[in-house]
Amino acid sequence: MRCAPKAAFAVALACLLALPGLGLAAKKKADVPETPVIEEKAAQVLDKACKALGALKSYTFRADLTVDKVYQDGSKIQAGRVMDVSVLRPGAFRIATAGDDIQASSVFDGKTFTLSLPDKKVYGQLAAAMDTDALMDMLAATYGIESPLGDLLSNDTCSKLKGVAGYYVGKSKVRGTVCEHLFFQGKDVDWQIWVEDGPSALPRKIVITEKKLRSSPQFTAVLSGWKTGESSLDAFGFTAPADFTRDDAVITGAKSGK
Repeated sequence: MRCAPKAAFAVALACLLALPGLGLAAKKKADVPETPVIEEKAAQVLDKACKALGALKSYTFRADLTVDKVYQDGSKIQAGRVMDVSVLRPGAFRIATAGDDIQASSVFDGKTFTLSLPDKKVYGQLAAAMDTDALMDMLAATYGIESPLGDLLSNDTCSKLKGVAGYYVGKSKVRGTVCEHLFFQGKDVDWQIWVEDGPSALPRKIVITEKKLRSSPQFTAVLSGWKTGESSLDAFGFTAPADFTRDDAVITGAKSGK
């Protein structure tokens, strides 16, 4: 899954195996195949969620995030953030992020990408006459800017999701909503997704574990408030407040840590 910068645009398992009653924990060693597989039910539920998400053209949702920040000695400190997201496919979005460690707004109207930091009264812009997927690819390749929630904005939903093994864990609730819980293992990243058990089949929670990074940091997003959104590109424009200063290094300096 694919932020701007990683701390801004932004814009998964050890405990799982130890808990009784869950699908993975209940499997006996002899029942687990030596060759990694993706269980049929896990594939079916994920496919249903991808199709449901892909069918949305104009939509909004809220993501309540917890992000592990890893320090030089390996210590992990958790930061909380809230992202309000509005998407108009194929090429517009608006993301407002308010968190313990960052205040940011990312806006894209199919022509210009803007990243602003309201608490610092600064913003940066890039000309970007392209769709959302091309923008995310360009930001990642050129500036090292990526978002774990990129698949929720993408026009080609779930195309970048990869797993060498996948399992149907079982049913559980996310804030009172019954969901189907899936777990996928990848080479560098493990991830879990909770899909609403019902006609909407939209994702309600995502956990990503960067298992190859020091201290295996996790990213958790609880998703809520899925609604039909703005259908006009006018809603995705950006007008800088009079007291803001433009500094494109807000974007272009992301890769070097500026």
